[in-house]
Parts: sequence; structure tokens; C-alpha cells
Amino acid sequence: MTETPPPAPKQSAGGASSPNDDERFAARPGQQESPDPRAGTPGTGHARHEMAGSSAYPQFEGPGAAHYGSEPLEPPPPVGAAHPSYGPQGTGPGWAPSGPAPVQEPVYGYQQVATGPGTLDVGQALSYGWARFRANPGPWVGVTAVGMVIYLTFLLVVQLADPTTMLPLLLVFLAVMAGVWLLQAAMVRGALYETDGTPPPFGAYFRFVNAGNVLLTALLAFTLTFLGSAICLLPGLIAGWLCMFSLHFVVDQDQGPFEALKSSFTLVVANAWQVLLLALAVLVVTFLGLLLCGFGLLIAGPVAVIAVTYAYRALTGGTVATL
Repeated sequence: MTETPPPAPKQSAGGASSPNDDERFAARPGQQESPDPRAGTPGTGHARHEMAGSSAYPQFEGPGAAHYGSEPLEPPPPVGAAHPSYGPQGTGPGWAPSGPAPVQEPVYGYQQVATGPGTLDVGQALSYGWARFRANPGPWVGVTAVGMVIYLTFLLVVQLADPTTMLPLLLVFLAVMAGVWLLQAAMVRGALYETDGTPPPFGAYFRFVNAGNVLLTALLAFTLTFLGSAICLLPGLIAGWLCMFSLHFVVDQDQGPFEALKSSFTLVVANAWQVLLLALAVLVVTFLGLLLCGFGLLIAGPVAVIAVTYAYRALTGGTVATL
């Protein structure tokens, strides 16, 4: 006859085992009685280790136990967000990326550099004019070529019309000079864009709305230079030198003709030596451009205008964009 094995001890209601299991939780000498984790809390019907807190975390009791179910939980940060104490994701204390350290690429672009009023380096002005022209040659050559076309048109009209009196010739001359003065203002506008850090396209050179002030200011400056030259060559040169920045004040600051002339006189006299060196340098650059059958002016003209505009910004304490 086969013996039937004794039945397994039955657990009582509430998850309690047989009385023999209580011996495992009995206190040994020198120890406190170990609580039975299976014992339920009166009135709950659950074992202590199954009791859920207010946030569905296990609730433990006793001195030093953390009450996880009663403390509010901080939501996890979104993916890619930076912890206030650890910086960007994956850059906490003790963390280091695998492989070689990334190499930071240099950043190229225009930066605004403030210049102090009354400071001008003539060599730096010419270098700046050449660098800006070389970075944006197409529009500058196009605008300068328009000036050459205006001059050649004037010569052609004079040859074909062959005026016999002074009045028709004067009218044609004034019409051509008006075109040249507007073109000078356009080049000043383009040079101001360059010093602002925005290489202009061709159409941007003609974005000035004070054409009337441009023409009146240029006419006054031309008249002063002509009258000075009629007396002697030196007074004419001095008059042209004093009017050097008059169009800049009209185009950049929208000043009227007399105010622009006065501002130019004041600026030149306050920085006479530096502006004189700049004027001589511009004359040399222009002369070198004329040596190449006039085509050198396609380069010399823009370089000179940008250099003078650089000087205007430097002497008035403006900002100059550099690469």
C-alpha cells in the first residue's frame, strides 16, 4: 500500500501561515522581534508590504522609514531638457562622452566693433575698403560702371550736339553732374551697408529717399570748390577737403544741405591731420586707377568710397562691421 504524503500546511485567512512559521520571526537573544511582513494592518485586509500610499507607492512604517506615499513627486523633465543642477541631458557629474572630445568649429561672420570718436588709422581704412570690395565685387563694379557710362554719354552728347553757346553746354553739364552726384550718394549708401555688416545687392545702393537734399548739398559743395579754384587752386582743394563727408551726413543722418556742410566742416577741422592723410591716400588710389586706361577706377572708386565711409564711422564714433 502506497503512503499518502501529508498535506501541505494551510494558510489561514488574511495570508497567515501555520504556527510553525512564526518561529522564523521570533526574536533571537539580543534582537528585537522581527515583524512578520505578512501580517496585515487591522481593518485593511492587506499585508503591510502591500499597503498602497497616496501615490501608489508601497507604504512602510517605523522610525527612519521614508513615507513615499505622502510626499509629492516631481514630474520627470521632458526629453532633452536641462536639469538645473546638471546642465544639458547626459552631462551630469561624473558623466563623460565616449570617444575623443568634440572640436568646436570657429564661427565666421560679421561682428560689430565700436570705434572711439577721433580715432582713425588710414592704412586700416584702405585695407578695410579693399577687403569689403573683394568680398562683394559684382555690385560695386556694376555701380561704378554706371558712372563711367554717364561720363561717356556726356562726351557723346557734346560731340553730336556741338553746342555753339554756353547755355546748352551748361545745361547738359548740370544734367550729367546731377546723375554723377546721385551716383555718389548711391555709392555712399552702399558703403554704409558694408560698414553695417550687410553686403548690398545692386538695387540696395539706390535706397535713399532724400535725393533733393543730396542734389542741393552736392551743388553747394561743387560751387564752393569751383569758386575756390577760380581764385586759386589751393582754396578749391581746401573747399573740397572740407566737404569730404557732407554726403555721408545727408544719406546716413538725413541732414539738410547747410547742416550737412557744417557737420562735415566741423568733423574735418577736428581731425584735420588724419583726414588730410586720408584725402592724399584716396588721391593716390584714384591716380593709380586712371593709369590703367580708366578701367582701374572700377576697383579704385569703390575702395576709396568704402575707405572714406569707414573714416566717417570711425571719426563719429559709429560701429564698423568686420569679418
